[in-house]
Amino acid sequence: MNRNASQTARVLGVDAQQVKNWAYLFKEYLSSNANPPKGQARTFSDSDLLVLAYICEHWEAEPDLEAIQMGLNQENHHDERFMEHLYMHTPLLQEPPDELDETWRHGILLNGGGVDGYLELARNYRQGAEALLDSALNSGEPRDWSYPVLFAYRHTLELYLKIIGEIHETTHSLRRCVYLVEQRHGKRIGSPIRGWIIEFDKIDPRGTAFRYADDEAGTPKWAEHWIDFVQFKFAMKQVFEMIDHAILNAGARSQSAKNTK
Repeated sequence: MNRNASQTARVLGVDAQQVKNWAYLFKEYLSSNANPPKGQARTFSDSDLLVLAYICEHWEAEPDLEAIQMGLNQENHHDERFMEHLYMHTPLLQEPPDELDETWRHGILLNGGGVDGYLELARNYRQGAEALLDSALNSGEPRDWSYPVLFAYRHTLELYLKIIGEIHETTHSLRRCVYLVEQRHGKRIGSPIRGWIIEFDKIDPRGTAFRYADDEAGTPKWAEHWIDFVQFKFAMKQVFEMIDHAILNAGARSQSAKNTK
């Protein structure tokens, strides 16, 4: 993100005039915006902040400019402690960088529109759920991952059902979603897909059992269940692929009907 001289000074714990002095003395290490033409506002990028943080740490009453330049030439300002200091003074939601393009791979651009289409969103949640489950299986301690995994899959399943059923009703009940899907399409979801979905609803009827470890929302405290995560992964793959396929077919039929009018 870009900061003006006053904001940069607050991050470094110095006054704005000192920042401007450093910007002039070490301009070859800074972006052009740190020393703009007359009449333009001075701004500092994250990279500039790292340089200035290094200068600040090594600044003394009689600073050794040559030694500071040597450290910058060796890129010592990329040390982890300077990066952590920068992150400590950076908001989570930032203005998009001026140089942002498709080569940036360490973040996302939120523009208020979300993901393109609900189906793509559901697939994104599915990818996240599957990544969590793979991590759980690879960890050797799946119990430590259990509720996040189950919550991620349940949320994905709910979203898939609401898409295929075009459900706008405010409900988190998977059983209710199954009923509305079957009512809309005039046919019953086949086995064993339907049974697996209803099983999920039995242990988490309101969508809070895995989100908040809410015992009262799910099965009684005395009930015990063993979930084989390998079989669970297989079953959820069948569920999602069936619904995904049904959504695509429904969309194709709808488009075909429009074309014949």
